[in-house]
Amino acid sequence: MRIFTARISEANRSGLVVVMYDIIFASIEEAEELLKAGDKDGFHREVSRAQKTLRELMATLDMQYEISRQLMSLYIYANRFIIDALRLKSAEPLSEALRVLKPLGKSFEGVAEQDKSLPVMEHTQHLYAGLTYGRGTLNETILSGNSRGYKA
Repeated sequence: MRIFTARISEANRSGLVVVMYDIIFASIEEAEELLKAGDKDGFHREVSRAQKTLRELMATLDMQYEISRQLMSLYIYANRFIIDALRLKSAEPLSEALRVLKPLGKSFEGVAEQDKSLPVMEHTQHLYAGLTYGRGTLNETILSGNSRGYKA
């Protein structure tokens, strides 16, 4: 899940929601592959990661808005199928969870494209696309100022 680190550090609020959906989708995809390979422990780990991320989406809803209550209902519905997948040790119920969550993820992508607010995290390193080849290795270059992490 390290692939999401740079996206998280540079995302605004709606961008973070998109990243969370992407984590759910990647975890479910990985879980299905692990189950096909016979790795039930890995399947459980990845489905649990998807569920944990979904619960985080649920926890961040502001329930004073009607849209949040509607999203909560959809999240609870999807979570039931994730629980079934864990209980049955089967990837089949995950398809119903994805059927509900994929369109929501697409919708949040549209919102994130329009959101021009600043990133939630300040003073983080910025990763610029630029990989270089060293002798037998691939190097990632980070260009940043001296300030790192949160401002105290």
